[in-house]
Amino acid sequence: MTEDQSPYKSPDSHDNWGEETGYRRIHWAAMISLVLGILSPLAIFVIGLVIVPILSVIMGAIAVSHIKRKREIYTGERLATLGLFLGIVFGIWSGMNQYNDRDYLYDQAAAQTRVWLSYLKDGKLGHAHQVMLQVQSRNFEARDIEEFYQNDRGMREEQRARFARQPIKLMLDHLDRWKPDDLVVHNNVSLRGTKKNEIQLVQEYVLPLKGGTNESIAFRIQFWRQIFPESRASHWQLEGIGMLDEQFRLAPNDPHEGHNH
Repeated sequence: MTEDQSPYKSPDSHDNWGEETGYRRIHWAAMISLVLGILSPLAIFVIGLVIVPILSVIMGAIAVSHIKRKREIYTGERLATLGLFLGIVFGIWSGMNQYNDRDYLYDQAAAQTRVWLSYLKDGKLGHAHQVMLQVQSRNFEARDIEEFYQNDRGMREEQRARFARQPIKLMLDHLDRWKPDDLVVHNNVSLRGTKKNEIQLVQEYVLPLKGGTNESIAFRIQFWRQIFPESRASHWQLEGIGMLDEQFRLAPNDPHEGHNH
């Protein structure tokens, strides 16, 4: 018991004169594991810091292994075990939290796309353009968006140019053949942090078209969401748009099967 509670060797390690014959030091990995374990809760709030609890677990495992093999040299098993425990708990917690965040962000992206389609359907091109350049802290409904575009020549020309050319023009050319509520999320491609306070999300959609040919419009959107202390801003670009014929199937094992762009 004395051996576990003190960095010094047990009383049996004294010579006949009562002097200690050795000294056990705390294993370096045990100290690192404990420090990283204490910092592990940060991984719950910052995606990139998930590496902290992972390293805490690794360092804790290394320390426990070394200490058990060389108890006459090292101590600190309890510190390593505590760091190991904290790393596991907060590592699992942060992993679950990030998984839920991914689902939330994918759902928000799909919801924003449906809002954008609704504005296109209603002929509110100014509102649709603002969705693509959205700042969430603003309240666009509190002002007349169309009047804003009439008074701002630069924004008006940018909007006209964007909706007059492909790929967005394809959506407008078939305006009477689709409904926003019919939008299908075909594939959640990726979600990653690109730089500080910015997340990039890529999502693929299929928009069925009404009519006897059973056609659909497939498109891909890249979202960028920037998070600031005072607000959140997002913008995105539409790419990879094309027509699909009746051969297209939402095959779970091959998400690209049947594409006919």
